[in-house]
Amino acid sequence: MNDMAPSAATEWRKHWPLVLSGMLGMSFYSIVTYSLGTFIAPLEQEFGWSRAAISAGLTIFTVTAMLGGPLVGALIDKVGTRRVAVPGIALHAMAFAGLGFANGSLVQWYLLWVVMAIIALTTKSLLWSAAVSSVFTRSRSLALAVMLSGTAIGQMSPILANGLIDSFGWRQAYMLLGGGWGGLAFVMVVLFFHDARSSDRRAGTAPTAAADLPGLTVPEALRDSRIIRIALANVIVSLIGSGIAVHLVPILSETGISRADAVAIAASGGIAGILGKLGMGWLLDRFQHNFLPFLSFGPSAVGYLLLLNWFESPAMLTLGVLISGFAGGAGLQTTTYLVSRYAGMRNFGTVFGTIGSMMMLGTSIGPLASGFLFDQTGSYALLLTVGSPVVLFAALAFIGLGPYPVHPARAAQTPGARNLGQ
Repeated sequence: MNDMAPSAATEWRKHWPLVLSGMLGMSFYSIVTYSLGTFIAPLEQEFGWSRAAISAGLTIFTVTAMLGGPLVGALIDKVGTRRVAVPGIALHAMAFAGLGFANGSLVQWYLLWVVMAIIALTTKSLLWSAAVSSVFTRSRSLALAVMLSGTAIGQMSPILANGLIDSFGWRQAYMLLGGGWGGLAFVMVVLFFHDARSSDRRAGTAPTAAADLPGLTVPEALRDSRIIRIALANVIVSLIGSGIAVHLVPILSETGISRADAVAIAASGGIAGILGKLGMGWLLDRFQHNFLPFLSFGPSAVGYLLLLNWFESPAMLTLGVLISGFAGGAGLQTTTYLVSRYAGMRNFGTVFGTIGSMMMLGTSIGPLASGFLFDQTGSYALLLTVGSPVVLFAALAFIGLGPYPVHPARAAQTPGARNLGQ
């Protein structure tokens, strides 16, 4: 960590509005995944679609994110995050609201998802993470944790979605979520979302070039065994975790509790996710220990077993959701931070975009596979039984990554250039 970097307190005083606006933008991106489970039953009832068919929309979304991630990362490295975020969040809000115009044709349903998926490339976690990492060094992990808590806030969207569906219907629920939640995110981004480059422009200094930042080149990063291990572990975790997250409300309903109770329990995972992000963010800024990343992923194995409802207890189901929510929240924050440290900031957008695309490979398959397993077996038991040991195995990949490297800057910084840290 660069000894010349501003103190953590200075970083927070100067850049907390960026973190707040990024958190809201991240929360809106996340509701696409977490709210779908609440819409499954109304769509199933109105159109007679299977759960696998409905979930295929999210598969389209994640496959597009997978293919487009590196391209968006390269764009961010070139022009900065603000120039991507402002138009992106506005268009994404409109596209999400557009899902309310589904007319019963699966072809039209999938086309709506294609449009939204392409637009949402500009609001991925990569965007918000790159902005925060560009201005935080001392308190980067905690800043990322606060920003990525937007994901956990999005995890609580089923409560709002369920209330809107009950009051206005599923069509209006999509439109209100897009216009309300997405509209608020747009306003916050316009007012407060300024990364290192846009801050330099506002101050009248030349923006720092990506080539001047410390870090690996893209080929170096893709050959680094630590980066490869992080990426592969996340592919496995995202495969299982996305399937369970999207189908969490139906999984809980399968135990015999009401949909309202299932939604409330599922939303509790969002609170646990926030605690996981903040707790692990605080720890990673202060300690480097390879067991910390393991603790960000491994507990999901216990949480998934509890969702099998062996104890036939709503309290134990809630505990399972809390444990898996904690791990899910900590996992994304930990991965983002580890990539910024092991790969550096020179090509963070491209490197993390590539890793994010690999993660999206798992995310694109998970919900569809979960729906298929349910359609074939009439239960989610097989998903949970297999998922538990698989995520535990993936978590072991984080043991022994070694100390963070010190990346020298590739070019001398100009007098007006901002020191962005490792």
